[in-house]
Amino acid sequence: MTKQVELDESTKAKLRAEVDLLVSMGHDRARAKRIVWDDYLDELAAYTAAAQPVATPPETEPVQEQEIALPAPTAPDPVLPGPEPPARTSRFWDAKEEPRLTPEWLERNRLQLAKVKQIVGMRSR
Repeated sequence: MTKQVELDESTKAKLRAEVDLLVSMGHDRARAKRIVWDDYLDELAAYTAAAQPVATPPETEPVQEQEIALPAPTAPDPVLPGPEPPARTSRFWDAKEEPRLTPEWLERNRLQLAKVKQIVGMRSR
């Protein structure tokens, strides 16, 4: 039988916030709770698997190897001078840094899209 561990308050609050977010997106509360809990368990399993040490295989007696004649090392290919690649000044996009979508933001974008559609419709006539 597994031992039940009580979650700390900060973890509970984070999970409740994720459930509320899914509910605000139109999911059923029971379904949202199941989704959040399954995600939490998956993350927890991945974290514990990464934290466990890797088992090393038992050492066996070394096998005597025959001496193999290796070819003489050759000189490396000469590097031809050329232009340096441009330095990367921008970072790669990260979704975590994007703000969360809110109902107000979505409504504002819908209104702006309606205006653009109206303007485009006027020009095409």
